[in-house]
Amino acid sequence: MSANTLRTADAVISYDAVGKGSPLLFLHGVGSSRRTWKHQLEFFSSSYLAVAMDCRGYGESVTLADTVTMTAFAADATALINELDRGPANVCGLSMGGIVALTLWRDHPEVVRSLVLADTWACHPAAAAAHAQRLAQIDAASMSELAQRRMPAVYGPHAAADLVEQGVQLFAAIRKEVYRAACADLWIADRRQVAATVSVPTLVLVGERDSITPPHLSVELASLIPGSRLSVIPAAGHLSNEEAPEIFNREVAQFLAAAAEALPNGRSQ
Repeated sequence: MSANTLRTADAVISYDAVGKGSPLLFLHGVGSSRRTWKHQLEFFSSSYLAVAMDCRGYGESVTLADTVTMTAFAADATALINELDRGPANVCGLSMGGIVALTLWRDHPEVVRSLVLADTWACHPAAAAAHAQRLAQIDAASMSELAQRRMPAVYGPHAAADLVEQGVQLFAAIRKEVYRAACADLWIADRRQVAATVSVPTLVLVGERDSITPPHLSVELASLIPGSRLSVIPAAGHLSNEEAPEIFNREVAQFLAAAAEALPNGRSQ
């Protein structure tokens, strides 16, 4: 699959787009890239225009590290949705991608049709408390060292070894200055007030064995969003879309179908 590109004033955004119909945009986590959505693009391209973007500075997207913020990621997502010119998008964000999705709703609600917020949070007190220590650890190590230390804990205890190794390699390939800039803005993010304003259909998903953003954070997030639904994926860790793609895809597909039926005038997708 060859990547498409979108040029903004200060970045080049790389993305995959497959299928046709209403856009379904996937947003990756802080230690990943658009490659994490392989199973979702394959599954949803039969019913949607399935799109996965590399956030600026990640993967094949290019920018200066000092432009990297959650707000900039959300602005890029908005520009991409507008470029697709298919109307508002169903937006699925995992971990950091969930914070980007909430930021997108805050800044540009007109481009959001529905939200899927996976393995993410509204407020993460433990991460915020360890913020300075986390940045110091990033400064003191190479990306390869950080990947070896951190990625195994991202997955659940029953994740396949080759899947974990793939995650290690993806993490290690991230530019350190981009990763640090993203972490500096991400882990102190508090989107509780934003979550309370969400008025589009929303699904909150979380892996049962997620140790990075534990399920209680998803419970809180779902409680803040009026009318949202919470689903826990058995045995999965933080990257629930990779560890349990069949369950993840089924939950998202059922949610999107129900959300489409609820649209005014019976409009579908």
